[in-house]
Amino acid sequence: MRVLVFGAGAMGSFFGGVLSRRNRVTLVCRKDHADAIRRSGLRITGKTSLVAHPDVTTTPAGVKRADLVVIATKAYDTEAAAKSLRRFARNATWITLQNGLDNPDILARVAKRVVAGVTSHGVTFLRPGEIRHAGIGETAMGPYKGIDEDDVIGVRDIFEEAGVRTRISQDIRRDLWLKAIVNAGINPLAALTRLRNGYLASIPTLAAALTAITAEAAAVARAEGFDITDRSAAELALRVARRTRDNRASMLQDVERGRQTEIEAITGAILRGAERRGLRAPMNNLVYGLVRGLERSYQVE
Repeated sequence: MRVLVFGAGAMGSFFGGVLSRRNRVTLVCRKDHADAIRRSGLRITGKTSLVAHPDVTTTPAGVKRADLVVIATKAYDTEAAAKSLRRFARNATWITLQNGLDNPDILARVAKRVVAGVTSHGVTFLRPGEIRHAGIGETAMGPYKGIDEDDVIGVRDIFEEAGVRTRISQDIRRDLWLKAIVNAGINPLAALTRLRNGYLASIPTLAAALTAITAEAAAVARAEGFDITDRSAAELALRVARRTRDNRASMLQDVERGRQTEIEAITGAILRGAERRGLRAPMNNLVYGLVRGLERSYQVE
């Protein structure tokens, strides 16, 4: 398979690296990351130990063909990514493994064949050319537009052959909500405290905050028609935090680098759902405002 990974930061590089074991993979990434990979390969440490040698580029313009397109940008860049990849929209299958609820819909406006996916692997970007696989998590995918379950099985098999345990989701929209709830519990707290994921589950006050945040988000999901209990949401978020205990959450990595976070796609989406359904979500509203304040602080001297 010819696989194009667009937006290869931490997570995109991980999937691109392992997929390159058996496929022709091209990573579209930042110039310093691309230069380092050309020189010495893509080094993956931690739960996975691998030096991969995928093709790299800073733009998809020179890529002639792709059978599978993996969208791995930040959620706020999804629309721009879809426009950049328009020439692959008819023949390639597109899959999103991004954070947030709206990415599959955005991609489906352009691509003919879309798979929606979720993953809870923990990956940290260490430096250009090197990432750390800090926690093993579940990956799931399901049909979203223009394809059936047999097509998704084919994509699943590519991931399985690369060593990524992957299940076919029976309700991918519910799984997207579950992932958003887990992210809402872990990411803002990690960004605000500067702590690795494991501390969010082991420090009682933080575990209580995480439980309150996920309960509010689960109530919104139920109002949207998805059977997700407060208890199951909290247990899943705490389990993911423990499994990825050594990982620095993506939102924390963004804050440490002074970059825009995905708070709008994660907590913002939950707050918009709460507003639609006439629900209150004070804990989510609090961490949303605090992370927005952190982003604003980058610009304050």
